[in-house]
Amino acid sequence: MTTLLIGKPELESELVDELTLRTGLDPATIEHCAAGVLAIAREPPTPLVFERQRIEAARHLPGSTLRALVRDTVKQLLPPITVAETLWTTHVFTVDSQIGEAGRARLFQEFLLDFIRERFPRVYRRYRPAAAIAESAIDFTVLNLLILADGIRGAAMPAARLSDTHPGGVHRKAFDPAAPSRSYLKLEEAFDTLGCAPLRGASVVDLGAAPGGWSYACLKRGCGVTAVDNGPLRIHEPDRFGGKLTHLRADGLTFRPAPRDVPVDWLVSDMLVTAGKDIGMLRPWFTGRWMRRFVVNIKLPQTHAYRAIIPVEDYLATVPDIRFAIRHLYHDRREVTLMGSVGQ
Repeated sequence: MTTLLIGKPELESELVDELTLRTGLDPATIEHCAAGVLAIAREPPTPLVFERQRIEAARHLPGSTLRALVRDTVKQLLPPITVAETLWTTHVFTVDSQIGEAGRARLFQEFLLDFIRERFPRVYRRYRPAAAIAESAIDFTVLNLLILADGIRGAAMPAARLSDTHPGGVHRKAFDPAAPSRSYLKLEEAFDTLGCAPLRGASVVDLGAAPGGWSYACLKRGCGVTAVDNGPLRIHEPDRFGGKLTHLRADGLTFRPAPRDVPVDWLVSDMLVTAGKDIGMLRPWFTGRWMRRFVVNIKLPQTHAYRAIIPVEDYLATVPDIRFAIRHLYHDRREVTLMGSVGQ
């Protein structure tokens, strides 16, 4: 059965590189359905670093008219939902490289739900909006549908098998105009992906903090933040949320917390350094168990980006009692986000 992998179009070559290095897949066997959309005849490890979303056991429904595609979708893809008697939802989306199909995707979802409501009312009563997945522990079934110019590729699959709970993996966060930089969005998305965020009163160390986007995200939650950077912060009224900001003018790569202050609840870091320097920064933190949870943004080289991540994965595999993931998040650019916990 075909598995569809959807990633950022600009990083498609990195997704191919990851697939070939991790699975031994022959690049010649990878079908390129659209920029950022790959089809392979096997199920790869989940999740891959550079995938936003996946569709397992995907079928291709060719066609041009929406109403014909609705009928084909109901006939070929809805039966598992019809017989399962579970709650279900729809993810109908397109990809960055075919943004002109976005309006068509919205219209298709409207036609599809209207058709199911009229013809299969018992099935429709089990339907819930897509946002309900992230808000519920119930295992939904997702009618996961990618709209392309040549038709639809899709399948009904368990929500637990999605790469991200948002349609197409487009995990877009709302920007706070008071945040000092748009990097704030990356940390907000990372907290969502982790399924947890700092609680009021938590201790946070932010390495390479300037201009303060990540520190601001934690201060909003009422945390005590130690922001480490030689550069200036642009956080106005940092205490208005009840948190506390301490700005230390120091190098985040060589900063060492005082023994009385560890372990901190969260280590966060978004420094413009190589992956190798991130490993060097992290070693004493993991060895000393100086933090409980962490989010670290890792910058990628212009070529062979996945190969730069392999040493990070290899090192982390040697750290005892650690849980981690490395993902290219929606708000990441040419970078990936390492996140996880130690001893939790």
